[in-house]
Amino acid sequence: MAGWLFLLVALAGAALVLNAAKPSTGHVSLVPSWLLAFLTTDLAFFHIALQLIVAGGFILAGALEALPGKLALVVLLVSSVTLVILWLPNLRAASATEAVAKALDLDEAGPVPRRLLWTPFRRKHDGVEVTRNVEFFRAAGRVLKMDLYRGSTGGDRRPALVYLHGGGWIMGSKCNQGLPLCNHLATLGWVCANANYRLSPGASWQDQVVDAKAAIAWLREHADEYGVDPGFIAIAGGSAGAHIAAMTALTPGDAGLQPGFEDEDASMQAAVMFYGVYDLTNRLGIHRPEFLSKLVGPLVVKAFPDIEPEKFSAASPRDHVDKVSQPWLLLQGDRDSLTPVKEARDFVAALRESSEHPVGYAELPRAQHAFDIYYSPRAIAAVELAARFLITAYRRAGL
Repeated sequence: MAGWLFLLVALAGAALVLNAAKPSTGHVSLVPSWLLAFLTTDLAFFHIALQLIVAGGFILAGALEALPGKLALVVLLVSSVTLVILWLPNLRAASATEAVAKALDLDEAGPVPRRLLWTPFRRKHDGVEVTRNVEFFRAAGRVLKMDLYRGSTGGDRRPALVYLHGGGWIMGSKCNQGLPLCNHLATLGWVCANANYRLSPGASWQDQVVDAKAAIAWLREHADEYGVDPGFIAIAGGSAGAHIAAMTALTPGDAGLQPGFEDEDASMQAAVMFYGVYDLTNRLGIHRPEFLSKLVGPLVVKAFPDIEPEKFSAASPRDHVDKVSQPWLLLQGDRDSLTPVKEARDFVAALRESSEHPVGYAELPRAQHAFDIYYSPRAIAAVELAARFLITAYRRAGL
């Protein structure tokens, strides 16, 4: 019996590895397949250690006395070697980001401590103070809050970043996304505001952009209280949060997206996007039909793509590239199964064609969606590049 149980466990582990190698893109399986791949590849050595611990228990129970147990050991060893092979492109992330840093002539900055690789889900760095649940906006009966990250150094006037979480516009929280970036920038003397926004289907994309602009305006208004340099506030986001951040950056001076605070300054001086959604029209045909018909249309844009296509265009950063007013950095994994790399490449090309400001683009080898949420070599490389980009943008702003 122990041998058969061992074999079943080994096959389950092998299935996770196979899914990590080639995630499913089916309508129902897309998100769970991505999630399992995301939690398997970059945590490869934790996964292998767990398998070895389980294997040790089965071996002590006599699992190797029968053929199924011996087969299970072979399966476990093969899947572990395969998982290491899938993990190895992590080591190429640093060279990919360094090439972008050289191309943009970015300043050097302090590194992310490598010891964090042993605690990948750590929420706060040493020396970083987090002020949680600071109210910054009220809208439609909702009280919106942000967490403020500040280090022990930086002086009385520090550049700031507003970060917007992902979650397909319908879920997600400031509490579990953007933490490596916010913590690292805080140690480098920045103030980082990790902000929530109203979620769909209760809110449209316009509401979410309003919330983002409100966060920027509030942070600028309370600059003296939190030691912020009001002359430099950047914006960043991941996935759907990158879509909202991009639309926030690409709609400067739009009074309709600042209801009740039209005269407040919601401008931003730099933009950093992680694996974002930049085209809600699906003009490249890379998303399944359900992306528009069951998610974006009814929940986010509140329209039918075949009847009101102009509303999907209005909600697409890709159609607002003529309004770039700050330097941009975009980071994308080339194996992203939720926001395919082709969309990021198209958006970057459009930005570069229209913008007079620098547009950096880092494509990380074999990186999945949400590669920066917990610490891995590629997450550290991405965070360090983003920090260098922002520090350089602040210096060049001359503030």
